[in-house]
Amino acid sequence: MTNLTSGFCPRCGAPTEDGGLCGKCKAKDLVWAEIPERLECTICPTCGSVKTSGMWADSAVERDTIAYAIAKSAIKIHKDVTDVQTSIHIREASSNRSFIDVLVLGNLYGIPVERSAKIKFIWIHEQCDRCSRIAGSYYEGVIQVRAAGRLPTAFEKTRCAKIAYQLEDQMQNAGDRLAFVSDIEEIDGGIDITFSTQAIGNLIARDITGALGGSYTTHPKLIGEKNGTRLYRVTYSLRLPRFARGDVIFRDKTWCKILRQTKDTLFVQDLTTGLTRSFREDDEDPLLGNVNNAETAEVIYKDAGILGILDPADGSVHEIPDRQWMNAAPGDSVLFLRGKETITAVAKKEPDESSELPDEHTTTET
Repeated sequence: MTNLTSGFCPRCGAPTEDGGLCGKCKAKDLVWAEIPERLECTICPTCGSVKTSGMWADSAVERDTIAYAIAKSAIKIHKDVTDVQTSIHIREASSNRSFIDVLVLGNLYGIPVERSAKIKFIWIHEQCDRCSRIAGSYYEGVIQVRAAGRLPTAFEKTRCAKIAYQLEDQMQNAGDRLAFVSDIEEIDGGIDITFSTQAIGNLIARDITGALGGSYTTHPKLIGEKNGTRLYRVTYSLRLPRFARGDVIFRDKTWCKILRQTKDTLFVQDLTTGLTRSFREDDEDPLLGNVNNAETAEVIYKDAGILGILDPADGSVHEIPDRQWMNAAPGDSVLFLRGKETITAVAKKEPDESSELPDEHTTTET
């Protein structure tokens, strides 16, 4: 017996290949595009971070870009739709509300389809976890930077602050949002660096001693308990070594200028040869002074391994050894430190040159 309905749509009678619904009838019944009427996003009004699934994340994009991405991901298109074209237009009504006009075009079972809708987009302003802690002056410890038998130099204090802020940037770029420097306060005896988590506090103390030498001890103090876990604030007592970067000390019958140091090793320039060498720190080494406090004198003559320099204090002439590494000539200026009975040249001064040693860059992987 022949099936008389074969090859025709049972609903409208249009020809079909298999006797099933034609493309027009299938498209009519199918919800091929799902567009929500309302969307929302929680954003921090202070730093612009975005909260997604209960988690905060930094965001450097504009609000329209955030709304566009959320709207696009919320629009669901049936898998049978081809040649999909989506238009999303955002209109900002206020700081708390935007409207999104959506137009979707496509092809469903050979039939052109179109869907338009309007989405109400709500912006929820909530202070993020990091800004909330910063606003509440939250901290988990402090690093007290001092120096053994002296005051930290301006360079050392600046270097400590730079290390702290570099680590803050590195840890936040690595995803640790709650690692930050709460405060850096300069006091008479040094500086205090207040930090938010034990992780960043430990790294700051480690990197400061790695760059400037010295050592530190930790002193935890129990401040409470949360969810069965004891909470501590930790004070790091960090002591920089007796000698600072740029100090000139006497070792092995010559004056040496400290270039850098680790926990107990000094890397110096031998002011006799100009060569770099290293040795273990010894508090018994005599200290002449620091290059940042050096005086400037003009070279007025050069003869047989001797430089004649003009004393800026009284106009007298002093003869000092002509160090080959300085390459000084008459008319040049040299930096020198004045001892009780001697004058020691520490560097040739170049035009517009500061006497402070160049900074060193420290990178810490986290």
